[in-house]
Amino acid sequence: MKGMAQYFIALWAVLLAAGLASAQPSTIQASVSKNTVGPEEQFSYSVEVSGSTTSLPDVNFPDLSKFYVLSGPNESTNLQWINGKMSSSKILTFYLQPRQAGTFTIAPATVEYKGKTYRSNAITIKVTKTAQAPTAGRQKKQQRGRSDQELLGKSLYLKTEVSRRSAYLGEQITVSYKLYFRAEVRTYNVDKMPGHTGFWVEKFEMPSQPVIESTIINGIRYNVATLDKVALFPTQTGTLTVDPMRITVEAVVRARRSSRSLFDSFFDNPFGRTVRKALVSNPVKINVKPLPEEGKPADFSGAVGNFTLSVTADKTVAQVNDAISIKIKIRGTGNIQLVDIPKLNIPPDLEQYEPKVSTRVNNKGALIGGIKKAEYILIPRHEGEYRIKPVRFTFFNPKTKTYRTLTSNPLQLKILKGKETGLAMNPTGAGLSRQEVTLLGQDIRFIKEYSVFEPLGYRPYLSLSFWFTIVGALFLFLAFVVVNERQARIYGDQQVARRHKAGKIAAKQLSKAKSLIAAQDQSAFYKAVSQALQGFVLDKLNMELTEFSSENIRRVFSRRDIPEDEINAYLEVLQESDMGQFANVRADASTRQAVYEKAKKILTRLEKWI
Repeated sequence: MKGMAQYFIALWAVLLAAGLASAQPSTIQASVSKNTVGPEEQFSYSVEVSGSTTSLPDVNFPDLSKFYVLSGPNESTNLQWINGKMSSSKILTFYLQPRQAGTFTIAPATVEYKGKTYRSNAITIKVTKTAQAPTAGRQKKQQRGRSDQELLGKSLYLKTEVSRRSAYLGEQITVSYKLYFRAEVRTYNVDKMPGHTGFWVEKFEMPSQPVIESTIINGIRYNVATLDKVALFPTQTGTLTVDPMRITVEAVVRARRSSRSLFDSFFDNPFGRTVRKALVSNPVKINVKPLPEEGKPADFSGAVGNFTLSVTADKTVAQVNDAISIKIKIRGTGNIQLVDIPKLNIPPDLEQYEPKVSTRVNNKGALIGGIKKAEYILIPRHEGEYRIKPVRFTFFNPKTKTYRTLTSNPLQLKILKGKETGLAMNPTGAGLSRQEVTLLGQDIRFIKEYSVFEPLGYRPYLSLSFWFTIVGALFLFLAFVVVNERQARIYGDQQVARRHKAGKIAAKQLSKAKSLIAAQDQSAFYKAVSQALQGFVLDKLNMELTEFSSENIRRVFSRRDIPEDEINAYLEVLQESDMGQFANVRADASTRQAVYEKAKKILTRLEKWI
């Protein structure tokens, strides 16, 4: 035990020494509690220094002679470990009171480290000539609601922020609706979501609870919460409006005593009053420019962004009547939903089926993107060599303001004659078309080679086997009725039917994934695993796809008392499968086998819980 304690002490010493060796302030910021004050009104002035060490350098404060220093500097420190990295901060606060009216600038505070000087922001304070007169008790009671609203209005507002105010047709505009607040916010409700007329809308993945950040505006520190974040893609040119968001906030207003003593905060009501306030963000005008006509290729279909193109065939040598799969994939950033897949130019001797088109949107980064692919199934009917012409795909890149055309390599297919399809050579009918197999089954009938004869006077109803047959048939009939009623009840209720089929469908997807473990296309393997994991939960819990998110799944599983490690295991394999579909590095068979086994075990265990 003593040796273990010594080990931890030594480890802490090493980490502390490493922190001291790399000591460097990352930021130094100054802020005030208010930047407009009365002639005798006190306010706080704070300087925050943060860095990756426990030993932050001393702060050199600016000249504060224009103000009475009532208290300070009062120091508070904070130490955090995030993802194995240490960060610390200290805040030094003065309580000040103006000496005279006017506008004054507090110069930047500084810190010195290894010969370098780090400076904070300067802050401007406006001191008015007169203070607001106190309100009589009765008037205060009558106007308290209005005063509360006015007080909140200074410390609480909703803002629409856009990534750009001028964009090309189809170019992404990122819109964030942010709540800035200094008051204590207890809850909020969204009263009206923006409509966004003239835009195609893609929502970014958001956490279940908004992440709170900090920023300084005009020298005052605000908390910031991003309530919603969307990507807008203009579908028409001209001046368009990003609609505002409307919310209702419940915030706490602290009741203060009328005196201006430094010790006011000691007598404050610790609970305050909860006030509801409606907030509306600002609408924003966007200038949408048409795409340039200069240099526009004739085959341009409207794709805007930055993309790559790939065209692959699962085989280039096949036999007559063998299916050949050709996939066209477009991957990149931009409105992947509106991208048109270019068509294949197929020789007439290759029978072509309607392509299967699928889209997967990635909304987790700074830009919307994803993959859109089309799978063509071709059936060669004659032997020979066939050339599939290169596929062209043109898009407009708004960053370079140019059109770009991607061209794939041509595909060369070699079709062999194949095996004999006659009955003598191939009694099973393998290699024939579906129509030929159907006719073969209709034209040939089995010829009996012998008959069974019974003696004259034979009475089958007198035999024991006859009655066993009758009773057995009766039991089979009753069993059929019971099973049929059960099936009718199950499939008559769609929710019950989904739950009933969930295991079978998931097992089918896992079986498909197992067959693709050693396949060339790893995307198909990971897609099958993802569909098995996702589909099983959606069907078992009768959820819609729009409700499926890691936060919602974690919440639903927790309500069903599913252990935390089971929830984490499910989400980790699901994330691994989703990422595997788009990974540029090919996973080997052993890696895929491990993913398959984990998915199979997780679904088996989840069967007990849901």
